[in-house]
Amino acid sequence: MRTLGRSPLIRESARPSAGRRSAITIALANQKGGVGKTTTAVSLSVALAAGGYRVLLVDIDPQGNATSSLGIEKTDLEYTIYDLLVGNAPAQDVIVETGRERLQLLPSSPELAGAEVELVGVSARESRLKAGLDPVRDAY
Repeated sequence: MRTLGRSPLIRESARPSAGRRSAITIALANQKGGVGKTTTAVSLSVALAAGGYRVLLVDIDPQGNATSSLGIEKTDLEYTIYDLLVGNAPAQDVIVETGRERLQLLPSSPELAGAEVELVGVSARESRLKAGLDPVRDAY
């Protein structure tokens, strides 16, 4: 068994280029439910943070199970990823602490289910997440 620190992919990806540290983006996706996407994302995030990496876990599922599994009470949130996507709040205001060192969360909520309909007429809507995360990218 190899640890994450010994993984060539992680080692090479984490190496700064031209003297500047660059963020690594890992996306987990599958149209089928119940295949372990959330469990994998949360476990990988916790492991990377424990390994010394600063991690932002982006919960982009309206069920918000990654948010809940990190002990975040959705009813206590002022903003969620929905607010970032529709332009109500910048990422800095949406990101919350998880209580785990080096691991922060961009939480989700059921409101996210309506974002696709709300953004249907918005140009470049498919770039909203990237644009919203760009200001905080260098922190991870």
